[in-house]
Amino acid sequence: MLKFLYAKDLYLALKKGTEELAKNKDEINALNVFPVPDGDTGNNMLAGMLEACKSMDEVEDKNDMKSLMESLRRGLLLGARGNSGVILSQIFRGITEILEKKKRINTQDFIKALQNAKDRAYNAVMKPVEGTMLTLIRRLSEKMEESMSEEKDFLVFFDAIVKYSFEIVEETPKYLKKLRESNVVDAGAKGLAYILKGMNDALHGDTEVELEALESATPEQITEIAYEELTYQYCTEAIVKFHKHPIQKKALEEIRSFLESMGDSIVLVNQEDILKTHVHTNHPGLVFEKFLEHGELIKTKIDNMKSQHEHIIEKQKEGKIADIEQTKVAINNNLNNKNWGVIAVSPGKGILEIFKSLGVDQVIFGGQTTNPSVKDISEAINKVPQKKVIILPNNPNIILAAEKAAELTDKEILILPTKHVQEGISAMLGFDDNMDKELLKESMMGYVKSIVPIEVTYAVRDSTIKGEKIKKGEYLIFLGKELKAHGKNVYKETEKVLEELIKKGYEIITIIYGEGAKKEKIDQLVKNLTQKYANIEIEIHNGGQRHYPLLISVE
Repeated sequence: MLKFLYAKDLYLALKKGTEELAKNKDEINALNVFPVPDGDTGNNMLAGMLEACKSMDEVEDKNDMKSLMESLRRGLLLGARGNSGVILSQIFRGITEILEKKKRINTQDFIKALQNAKDRAYNAVMKPVEGTMLTLIRRLSEKMEESMSEEKDFLVFFDAIVKYSFEIVEETPKYLKKLRESNVVDAGAKGLAYILKGMNDALHGDTEVELEALESATPEQITEIAYEELTYQYCTEAIVKFHKHPIQKKALEEIRSFLESMGDSIVLVNQEDILKTHVHTNHPGLVFEKFLEHGELIKTKIDNMKSQHEHIIEKQKEGKIADIEQTKVAINNNLNNKNWGVIAVSPGKGILEIFKSLGVDQVIFGGQTTNPSVKDISEAINKVPQKKVIILPNNPNIILAAEKAAELTDKEILILPTKHVQEGISAMLGFDDNMDKELLKESMMGYVKSIVPIEVTYAVRDSTIKGEKIKKGEYLIFLGKELKAHGKNVYKETEKVLEELIKKGYEIITIIYGEGAKKEKIDQLVKNLTQKYANIEIEIHNGGQRHYPLLISVE
């Protein structure tokens, strides 16, 4: 019989729970509502639990309940990624707030902890959705109160926790139509059930844990940056005010053609009489001279990428910069922004360059499958010199982590709820460093609302979405949240969707292509549309993003 749990018991149990989650991470990732290759719930939950374990490892006295629970709570919050990671951190926040007051705990204390966990988790979400991890913690706290309130043996008590948890997981499709249609259970709920199972295994004596290998391969290290030989030395940016307004299409094409002959990583963003430009070149002076033929230079910026590159390599050799730091944040402190710092999340190198050209100070690598943690966002906030900071999450699964990061700073934070990369790019067109918070929010969100985001991905399994049968390998075209089309010929289907929007009056199309996209097919798509509709403008950028061959905005 095990009547009481002490701090060290919980420490070992939580480590075992983390190991059990790690063993089943891929299964959790695969439990995705949509059959697209962006299932990351397992990664997100594991990242938080690993950070919590590291935090607990640093506590000298493993018998100090208060210190151990505080380190668990803080570590899990800082490591939290995505909605699932943040909600998990709030569940354990509720548990630790009750347990930290005790030197030893009994089953009644744990029932109270589950009830507080339920309250904390539901309060963390603006619109709680049943059939998720929230349902599991709510139903579990109710069941334990109803059926196990007299049980004093933790071994019997935790056996019941695990049994009930997996039963509730199987019930999640009853609450959520999307789960029923996809024939899956909720990923977050099952992940939590695995953590509880691991904790139970430890209480029954299986306390051997191997987390070292996992800790050296966390989701933060998924992406590696290869520092290749640089073809072009200077990152060259400019804002040009044209003499003639509006800017003629012919002039834009002339500038684009010139820049293509001068370098790569080209970005052109036209808004009324202003043109924002970015190019990697060996002759920035010639680039500026070309711009002066069309207008006046408002702002210019040149970075010597070769010297930056050599500095980083040298630091690497000295062991002063860890690889992980290079993958997480691209620093671009924009001295022109005196009042507001801007942080954006980007899933690809090319998209990162677009954000930098638009004046974003720091770009955090992330998106589907690689959500940045609360800690990542918090560190980015601290790195920008400005006291006021705008955050562009560019993914619905990152907004909650951004909100939690905002709670950890004294800086004034404005989180714009951008759910797509295209919205983040559009928002920057409405950025004005001299505006106050409310006007700036109104301006930037006005641009967000002016576009229609389109995302093209592919199905990783057979499925059904709102009655539409989807076959594995088919391309899926989402207009916002709506599945607009699917099929084997992605370019043909995308062209149909764009043509439908053009007929409704949309005229400006921006195509950001990523891994798996064929540039010649995109060029043909553009040719077909521009020959048919003379009044439209189409820009193409290499975004470098994974899983989504095409990201498109239409306005």
